[in-house]
Amino acid sequence: MKLVSNAATASRVRGMSLLVLLVAAAALLPGVSSFAGGGNRRGTAAADQLLVPVGARGIALGGAPLSGISGTEAIYYNPAGLAGMSTSVDVRFSHMSGFDADGLNYAAVGASFAGFGHVGLSIKSFSFGDIVYTDERNPDGTGAVFAPTFVDLGITYARALTDRIRAGLTAHIVSEELNRVSSSGIAFDIGVQYHGLANVRGLQLGVALKHLGSAMAFDGPGLYRTVNEIGSDREGQLLKIEAAGFQMPTSIEIGMGYVRDLAPEHVLTVSSSFENNNFLPDQYRMAVEYGYMNLFFARVSYTLAGGDAADVNGESSYLFGPSFGAGVRQNAGSIAFEFDYAYRTAKVFKGSHAFTLGITF
Repeated sequence: MKLVSNAATASRVRGMSLLVLLVAAAALLPGVSSFAGGGNRRGTAAADQLLVPVGARGIALGGAPLSGISGTEAIYYNPAGLAGMSTSVDVRFSHMSGFDADGLNYAAVGASFAGFGHVGLSIKSFSFGDIVYTDERNPDGTGAVFAPTFVDLGITYARALTDRIRAGLTAHIVSEELNRVSSSGIAFDIGVQYHGLANVRGLQLGVALKHLGSAMAFDGPGLYRTVNEIGSDREGQLLKIEAAGFQMPTSIEIGMGYVRDLAPEHVLTVSSSFENNNFLPDQYRMAVEYGYMNLFFARVSYTLAGGDAADVNGESSYLFGPSFGAGVRQNAGSIAFEFDYAYRTAKVFKGSHAFTLGITF
């Protein structure tokens, strides 16, 4: 019994040490971001596809519940939440519209292995449809088309260090292919969740450091150009344009949540989070989720952008407004089916619809 107690204590100490390190990073990153330009560097990051949210529940809640989200839904928001799976296998398929063509597709599967932890695999892909090819001499198009391909493959490992502390890590393999040029890179997410904060039942804390990776640069035959040397009779020379490298959109998020049982059938969850990104203004998120008998859910969220998130007219330049959503869950023996819907409003473009089908067993 003493050995078990010592092991549990050591595991809790390791978890708390990791949590302290992430919170310290969160405290230091805003100063680093300010020095680097913060929101003034908008549009200059590599792999912006990493910033596009996935999953109807997470989108409806604005990404705020990184302290309590669990299962494969948590892979994008906080990989530590994968260790919160209450079943052996968790599978999710998601689609989000709102893009010019087919939109965003996402799939994830997570599995629990006794004595080892939880492992998840995810894939996110964008479909833009055919784009007309243009060049300097044909600004209206050459008659040819190309279809960009953006893909993000993720491998996640998460483990419950104690009954209160979870930790997780995701490795992203990012690939972007345009017309005869491509780029690839690797990025990492690390996250921690702490439940029962300050010994208060239902109080949760989450920290996630996301998209740590090397710079990405495009390469390929599309960067070659034929040029004529001035004053020479020789045929055109083939030269290659050296593409610049761009940094990953590294960010850190801190979130808190509180789960309150209003009655045996009614559960209310309030979540909030703060995000500091190297290439975006600070974002403050607030969300509320109501659940009835763990069978029906209603959700709403709102995001505020701070810092320099104002346009030339002094109005907020953040593109998105409130998000709304709902979900249903149906149990069939040891198998549970879940369907979630979300709608994220937008100020300039049309809003986004997201649908997610989940199966757990």
